Amino acid sequence: MKARMYLWGLSLLPHMGSITIKRLVEGMGSEEAAFHAEVEDVQAYGGLTAIRAQAVVTARSRLDLVRGWERLTQHHDLGLVTWLDEEYPPRLREIYDPPPVLYYRGSLGCLNGPAVAIVGRRRASPRGLGWAKRLGRALGAAGLTVVSGLAMGIDAAAHAAALETGKTAAVLVTGIDVVYPKCNQRLYEDIPSSGVLISPFPLGTKPQRGNFPARNRIISGISNAVIVVEAAQRSGALITAMLAVEQNRDVYAVPGDPADSGAAGPNKLIQEGAKLITSPDDVLDELGLSGQLRLPLGSSERKWTPQAESETADSNAERLLRTLVRPLHVDEIAVITGLPASVVNSSLMELELAGLLEQLSAGVFQRVS
Repeated sequence: MKARMYLWGLSLLPHMGSITIKRLVEGMGSEEAAFHAEVEDVQAYGGLTAIRAQAVVTARSRLDLVRGWERLTQHHDLGLVTWLDEEYPPRLREIYDPPPVLYYRGSLGCLNGPAVAIVGRRRASPRGLGWAKRLGRALGAAGLTVVSGLAMGIDAAAHAAALETGKTAAVLVTGIDVVYPKCNQRLYEDIPSSGVLISPFPLGTKPQRGNFPARNRIISGISNAVIVVEAAQRSGALITAMLAVEQNRDVYAVPGDPADSGAAGPNKLIQEGAKLITSPDDVLDELGLSGQLRLPLGSSERKWTPQAESETADSNAERLLRTLVRPLHVDEIAVITGLPASVVNSSLMELELAGLLEQLSAGVFQRVS
């Protein structure tokens, strides 16, 4: 218990990243000795400059470690796991610089099985949101944990869809007690009951630019693979993909129209060797989990199968479902199927009420996987 407390204390000090802490603990012989190290020892074993080593010791002198630890461990809905604990996420332990401490709400157990990250841009297109939902829902139904960063756009869509059929893990860029962005308050509240919220940052930490790379490193680190749905050529999603490669994780990408700026990132990744995916089945095949797709009992989701298709009375609805292999606007559907607009609209309404498709934005529909 003491070792965990001192490791937590080290994580609160300035300039003490995971590698520095590991070196200092190894050099001093224990977490307790490392926490109480003098300036010269912090320099020698931690590799810090004299100015930074002095800042570490000064900050330590102002820290009431025991009282802070007691307050932390009294939180009934908050957990803390360190790399000293068996419960520490196994895949994260494998990376070069795993965070020494993770704060969490929910169940860390969902990170023991297969997990796939779905990432992309915040200002996502209806097509991108449709892909995030389709992938999140299908992978959740297959028993995988869907991982993302609780940002707006692709992240939020993937989390919400995964919650419909399975589990999701959100890695925060803030302290575990800070909701960011505020528009995802509902997701923040819902995720712990069917997954986990995790953060490497101390309680009360507000969003800061320097926190995003650390968050992205954990997203890829706890996952078997990363899927990039939409991203500009310079974006956090591509940084996550690059970190995934460094961590020996697979990278998948959803291709897009070269004229669309959101497709620039995924298309570039595919050119550089990322695996192109055209359906959730592609991901399951790559992970060796094909045939694992299943829906939990009590789910409102309905998987469209040939048998269900033959039982549908309306042949126009059948034609629409066969057409919706990707998100389409109602005008595109009418052109492709050759059906009158009135027939298309009535059939879409029927299928939406049946739970077989969903409307992503005004006039844009996609099939429910």
